[in-house]
Amino acid sequence: MTYMKQILSLTAAALTLTLTACGKKEVETLPVGTVGLRITSDVPIGVTADRISVMPNDVAPWVSQILILADGQLYRSSTNGSQAERVNGGSLKDMAGLMRKGEPGTVLTLTTDGKLTALIEKDDEGRLARMNVSAKAKSYDSFCQSAKAPTDTVIAISGKSLVSLNISYEGNELMTVEETNRTSLPKTISTCFVEGETVYALSGNQLYSGGKAVGNITGDVRNLSGIGGKIAPTLLYTEGANTLKTLRAAAPKTKRTVIIQDGLSVIGTESISSVFITADSLGGTFSDGAVIAQDAKTKRLILVSRSFARNALN
Repeated sequence: MTYMKQILSLTAAALTLTLTACGKKEVETLPVGTVGLRITSDVPIGVTADRISVMPNDVAPWVSQILILADGQLYRSSTNGSQAERVNGGSLKDMAGLMRKGEPGTVLTLTTDGKLTALIEKDDEGRLARMNVSAKAKSYDSFCQSAKAPTDTVIAISGKSLVSLNISYEGNELMTVEETNRTSLPKTISTCFVEGETVYALSGNQLYSGGKAVGNITGDVRNLSGIGGKIAPTLLYTEGANTLKTLRAAAPKTKRTVIIQDGLSVIGTESISSVFITADSLGGTFSDGAVIAQDAKTKRLILVSRSFARNALN
């Protein structure tokens, strides 16, 4: 009996040590001021993204397209894609994927000299073709990223101004773009993000929310995006060449560094060169949207479930 008790005691001790070791392995301690997002999957697109956007498919979300702008050229991929496929869209400096309820998706683009052009999904394979655009001859610097793909209003940057562009269609042949409103800020606007009816914009080093200054953000801020919260969104952006940062929209001093942690079978990264967040469904794991970022070292797109990212960041 004593011998059996010793055996049971040793077995229990070994089990305790095993569980403790497993527990320590699962817990990853991050540096102060750092938050981790667990990678869901990746896509090895093979190009360096200057800008990322999404063209959601309202009918079949799982075939929604990820749009990549690299060295002035437009590419397309998907959450299940591999190498990015180049699109004949001309030489571009920005693009914004648009949502059309029950209709082929479109992409509003900016040529290198700031003129508006557009593309439309032309077939079931998702290939894109040029679309006619009717717009007055004005030029713009870039577009604001949007939590939900725009349907009829896109916000553009023109110097110190945020410009509302109304989008309408005549069938699948013609897109009409009309400037409806301009809001000026004190300094040149470098990047902006739209959440609902609110525009978050960086003018100089000052962050504005709905036209009101909320605080300073220092550093080389690019690709401003965000995830909605109970009161205000958590903003994400890249700083410099390969660092992902986050802060609460109403509190710029809450800046933290974001790293992408390893997933079940996918390696994460600490170097992110570009980021885009969509609240539109991309199907499956990404039915609530996704954080789409690029690994600065391998050029692959990193995908994180938006619902997981929202919980981790908020």
